[in-house]
Amino acid sequence: MKNTSVAAFVEQAIAKRGKRLISVPALVSELRSAKPDCEHTDDELSHLITVIAISKGCNLSFMRPKGFDAVDW
Repeated sequence: MKNTSVAAFVEQAIAKRGKRLISVPALVSELRSAKPDCEHTDDELSHLITVIAISKGCNLSFMRPKGFDAVDW
């Protein structure tokens, strides 16, 4: 993968999704898969995603899909 900044990766990922609903936990997970050596915490990534998505007029979801974390609903 080309060495890009975390912010640039987030901007590209949001641009690919267009104005659709952005799932913050899913995008954090996608970023972790693409950049496993990322030094930022999940909270920091969530804040970055939120700021960029809102600035682009996107709607956000902070819900974690079933099975996303260790607790099985």
